[in-house]
Amino acid sequence: MSDYETVVGLEVHVQLATQTKMFCPATCAFGREPNTQVDGYSMGLPGTLPVINRRAVELAVQAALALDCQLHPHSKFDRKHYFYPDLPKGYQISQYDEPYCTGGGVTIDLGDGGRRVIPLTRIHLEEDAGKLVHQERGGYSEVDLNRAGTPLIEIVSEPDIGSGAEAHAYLLELRRVLRYCGVSDCEMQEGSLRCDANISVRPRGSRELGTKVEIKNLNSMRAVEAAIEYEAQLQVAMHAAGRYASAVVQETKLWDPDARVTRSMRGKEGAADYRYFPDPDLPPLHIDSVTIERLRAELPELPRAREQRFIAMGLSPAVARELTAERATAELFEAVLATGVSAKAAANWTREEALRLGAADPALLVAPLREAFVATLGALIALVEAGKVARVVAKGECDALFAAINRAAPQALAVEGYFAERGMIQEQDDDALAGWVAAVLRDNPKVVADIRGGNAKAIGRLIGCTMKLSGGKADPKAVQEQIRAQLAAE
Repeated sequence: MSDYETVVGLEVHVQLATQTKMFCPATCAFGREPNTQVDGYSMGLPGTLPVINRRAVELAVQAALALDCQLHPHSKFDRKHYFYPDLPKGYQISQYDEPYCTGGGVTIDLGDGGRRVIPLTRIHLEEDAGKLVHQERGGYSEVDLNRAGTPLIEIVSEPDIGSGAEAHAYLLELRRVLRYCGVSDCEMQEGSLRCDANISVRPRGSRELGTKVEIKNLNSMRAVEAAIEYEAQLQVAMHAAGRYASAVVQETKLWDPDARVTRSMRGKEGAADYRYFPDPDLPPLHIDSVTIERLRAELPELPRAREQRFIAMGLSPAVARELTAERATAELFEAVLATGVSAKAAANWTREEALRLGAADPALLVAPLREAFVATLGALIALVEAGKVARVVAKGECDALFAAINRAAPQALAVEGYFAERGMIQEQDDDALAGWVAAVLRDNPKVVADIRGGNAKAIGRLIGCTMKLSGGKADPKAVQEQIRAQLAAE
């Protein structure tokens, strides 16, 4: 066991799902042409004044409620000063000593099957800076102010994360919660979720924090995990070599994903370097209790609670976790379940077929086709559960079946009629089934010998042959029972 332990705190910047910016009416959609979503304020022109985006505040409050934070009815905005080309005002509006909420936590699943809560220090509101586009040729950079002023919340964890794997689990759960609530789409590749990691190491059992190194703008969850593990191992090596105190300095680094190393970027600024003071153009932010309760009532069932409810239905923890990874998937499963099929069948068909069909034809999962799609899927599952259509046959017909839904006037299909017309309804005649099985046993003596020799899995080949001989009309479970009965009788 290592004599040192890793201590990590994460600062996660989340873009709020608003149409306009934090303090001005300019839009903030992703992927637009550079400098087409700007106005006088986001360009820092003299005489322009900020106005708080009410929707941004509401989304921030819902994030705090979902993460069990303590909301403060009074908070304020501050100016954080630094000089960089993508910050035309020369300061960023943020919240410093009086954030709108503190405390809270994120529950993560551990590798050993356990769980623990990563406590949060605070969440605060702020605006984003612009973006520098560095040109490979010409030795210059261009400034894009489309992101300047985009509304963000910064979620700051306590230094209580012990590894890159725990950081990865933390980010996955945080993303799941925020997406469920509609606070943000949390798309890292689009910059709507960005993460900075503060990393230090200390002798195991010590309570004193070591010198921290900040790694900025990690653009994927795997990059967060890899960067933390690399930097921690580097610092442990310095400890072991007796150079920790002299070699580790508080600084900001970048992660090089190609070389898989961290590289020094600049010395780490402190609060004094930013010269915080209250923004004189913005009044204090007051969030009244009526607004808080209204926003609490609008929250959906949170993913971990939904996951536990699905487990109580008889689903395995792994399947329940998969179904609750996205709110849309959980809602699709519950819609299929409401057709009257079993929970396990609804879960399996949602995971295996519904999502595949929806990815191929997204229109199936939204109105006006969604209701017809769900009802048809439920009828299909019911036929399989009743033993009228073989599962393998039903799956094979899914693409053709759902393509038959009328796009102009969508309604549930007569699923049993569809399979009856094609001669795919399973044969319920015991004599016919016994005849098919007898023929298969007679034609496959080597497989029969393998089964008698102890290879129980070989029965699957006989089932497949019987299904083929019956033209898909035999019930696989009944086939297996008939094979075992005939083998035992010989």
